[in-house]
Amino acid sequence: MTLKVSPYPIPELAEFLRPFRQQFYRLESLRTLERYSTGLLSDVEHKSGAAVAEAVAGLSDAALYRLMTETRWDPLALNRQRVKTMLDRMVAGDGVLVVDDT
Repeated sequence: MTLKVSPYPIPELAEFLRPFRQQFYRLESLRTLERYSTGLLSDVEHKSGAAVAEAVAGLSDAALYRLMTETRWDPLALNRQRVKTMLDRMVAGDGVLVVDDT
């Protein structure tokens, strides 16, 4: 498969993820999260970890494995940051909230 996804972060995604930096002990983990999120937001046909890792520059199966199995973070602190970020970015007006447990 040829790389389909730019090696450069999407500026809006990088800005969105910036407050989450404090939740990760290693910058590499946040970079892997950014690359994986970029792949999920891309036109990659299959969104499995392997397919995303193959299509996204600067991402590998090994990096995804480390993120999901070895990276330490405090789930409660990460969730608090997620809620804070959502509240900080909340706007009035037209919009849609989609909740999907998948």
